Amino acid sequence: MLEQQSTLALLQSFEIAARHMSFTLAAKELNLTQGAMSHRIRLLESQLGFRVFVRMTRKLALTEEGERLLATLNHSLRAINDEIEDIRSQSLRGTLHIGVAPTFAQCWLMARLPEFQAQWPGINLKVKVRAGIMEFHDERVDLAIYYGASRHADLYQEQLFDEMLVPVCSPRYLLLNPHISAEDLSQACFIHASESTDNQDPFSEWRIWNDVNGQEIPYKIRHYSFNHYHMAIQAAESGMGVMMGRKTLIQPQLQSGQLIALSAVPVPSGMSYDLIYPSENRDRIRCRAFIDFLHQQREQAI
Repeated sequence: MLEQQSTLALLQSFEIAARHMSFTLAAKELNLTQGAMSHRIRLLESQLGFRVFVRMTRKLALTEEGERLLATLNHSLRAINDEIEDIRSQSLRGTLHIGVAPTFAQCWLMARLPEFQAQWPGINLKVKVRAGIMEFHDERVDLAIYYGASRHADLYQEQLFDEMLVPVCSPRYLLLNPHISAEDLSQACFIHASESTDNQDPFSEWRIWNDVNGQEIPYKIRHYSFNHYHMAIQAAESGMGVMMGRKTLIQPQLQSGQLIALSAVPVPSGMSYDLIYPSENRDRIRCRAFIDFLHQQREQAI
C-alpha cells in the first residue's frame, strides 16, 4: 500500500511537471525545491523502468513513453474528477462539456438549449464547436454531436437522425433565372459546402444528387465553395446561386420562404447526425440528462 501511495504521489508530480514543462514551476506549485522535484521524477523513472522527460539545457520535453503515460494519466484523472463530482453532488449539477459541429450548433441546437436550461438549471454547459471529431482522450469533452458516416469503434455511437439533400435557392435568384429548375441546372452557379463531411470534398453532396437522379450537372464549372455551412446558407439567401441544402439545417429558411426547394423529392445524404461519447459517460447523471433531452428533441422533430 505504501508503495502504491508513493507511486501515485510521483505520478502527480509528473503530471504537474508535464503541464508546466518545468521542474521549477512544478516545484513551486507543490511547495518543493527544484532539487526535490527532480529527485521525484528520477525516482518515478526508476520505478517505471523508462524515462519520461528529455532534459535539455533550458527546457524539458516529453519522451514518447512520457507522452503515452501523460495521455493515460490525464484521461484517468478526468474520470476520477467526474466520479468525485457525481458522488459529491448526487444531483443534476455541475458542468457538462459538449462538442458539436458549427452549423448544427447554430441552426439546430441553439434554438433548443433554452428548453434544456429550463429543465436542468443546475447544469452548466460548455459548448465547443469543431467541424471534425474531437479527441476524447486529449480534450475535455463529455459528449459530441457530429455529422458524417464514420464509425468510431472505441466510442459509443448512436444515430440521432438521417440527413436529406435538396437543391435550394433564394426567390430572387429564381426570379432572375426563371429557366432554373431541378431538371435543368446547367446554367446555375453552384454553391458547395464541405463542413463536417468526412472527406472535406466540396463537391460530394452534388455528386450524390447526380448519382441518385442520373443527371450530369456541371457543378464544377461555376461555383462558390465554403468550409462553413452557414456561410453557404448566407450565399444562397443572398441570391448567389443554387446550393445543395441539408434539410435539417435549412428548415427555418424553407419555412420562412428565404429559400425555395427546387425539388419536392429530397435524396438521402448517406450520412447522419450521431451522438458520440466514451461508454463510461453513458450512466453519468449530467450526461444522461443531456442524452435524454436530445432524444426528446428528436421525437418532437419527427
